[in-house]
Amino acid sequence: MNKVERRYVDFFQDHIGEIGEKWIARLHLLVNENEATDTGVIDDAELKREIEAFCSDFVRQMIFLESNERDVMQWASRIVEIFVNHTFSLQQSVASLTYLRQILWDIMVEFSQETTENIQASQLAEWGSFMNKSFDLLLHKVTVYTNQLNEERMNAQDTKISELSVPIIPLSKNVGVLPLIGTIDTYRASLIQRRGIEKSAELGLSHLVIDLSGVPIMDTMVANEIFQLIKILELSGIDATVTGIRPEIAQTTVSLGLDFDRVKTYAHLHQAIHEIL
Repeated sequence: MNKVERRYVDFFQDHIGEIGEKWIARLHLLVNENEATDTGVIDDAELKREIEAFCSDFVRQMIFLESNERDVMQWASRIVEIFVNHTFSLQQSVASLTYLRQILWDIMVEFSQETTENIQASQLAEWGSFMNKSFDLLLHKVTVYTNQLNEERMNAQDTKISELSVPIIPLSKNVGVLPLIGTIDTYRASLIQRRGIEKSAELGLSHLVIDLSGVPIMDTMVANEIFQLIKILELSGIDATVTGIRPEIAQTTVSLGLDFDRVKTYAHLHQAIHEIL
């Protein structure tokens, strides 16, 4: 590191607090202007410390011009972690990073104007080129990582919703109840079939009661999915009982030609439970 570079690092460190304050002020402006989709809870002191540490590392790398894609990926991972911990939206993350680049540019220009050292134009151009390339790649990686995290969260949420959509309740070691409530579309019917089989096997059930009393209406496709579930359970050695079939649903099954003659049915859930247990 030559004399000019040392002076710049010192100059930058002298202004690191100012950088943090400007960035936090801009962040509040983003929130106030509703430019962010998720304002989250902003802890000024913690965020300021984190962004100052990030900027300090970034500028030291800029001086040595040793950054490569791996460095930027590490920075991106770090900055995403900071943003996620403070519930930043992607929109807020990109806007705040764009402004951070401008702050660092302003500091560089201020240094070139105030220093008494002779700074070659090629030196500033080199620093500026490094900064632009790094921030462009950084913004790209932050977008990719944030989208990946959002996708993972959505998948986890979908899994949770799927489990709640097919809530098999164990009544004893071998008997469980699958209470279905609300409208059942084709997607949910397919989910009920898949999860019903998986969960029954997982619980080691020998008998599953499927209660339809909370289902107001069922089309032919959905009725067929439920019927197929019963058949697969039987093939798996699990007896199935159906309760709460409404007249409309019964008409649907008859019109489909589905053979429920071999399936035990009860008007009410408590009747089936009393009989089985």
